[in-house]
Amino acid sequence: MRYFIELSYNGTNYHGWQKQLNANSVQEELTRCISILLKEEVEIIGAGRTDSGVHADQMFAHFDTEKIFDSDKIVSKINSFLPNDISVKRIFKVREDTHARFTAIARTYQYFVSNKKDIFNQNLHLVLKDL
Repeated sequence: MRYFIELSYNGTNYHGWQKQLNANSVQEELTRCISILLKEEVEIIGAGRTDSGVHADQMFAHFDTEKIFDSDKIVSKINSFLPNDISVKRIFKVREDTHARFTAIARTYQYFVSNKKDIFNQNLHLVLKDL
C-alpha cells in the first residue's frame, strides 16, 4: 500500500530535504521515525528537494508498506518522535501508481525578502544593508 505524507519543516538546521552522507536532512529524520514506528525500513520519496536552510510550508512525500495503521494516531506518534522543526500534517492512502514526485501537477515556490530588521524572525529573512 502506498501512503502520502503532507508535512512542513523549518530547514534552518538541515542540509536540505534529501539524504546526504555526513549531513542532517529532513528526509533522513522522517525515514528514521517512520521506520521505528512501523518496525520496518521504509523509503521516503519526496515530491521535490529543497536546498540547505530552505523551509517548506507544504511538502508531500510517499512511502510503501503493507502494515495497517490508523492514520491519525500514527501522525501524532511520528510528530512526537520528530524534532520540533519538522511536522507531519497528515498521512493518507493513495493508489499504488501515484508518485509524490512524478504525479505532481504543480509546484509553488515563494520567496520572502524583507528590508526591515525583525528580531523575532531574524532567521527567516534576509536584511539588506547599504554599504
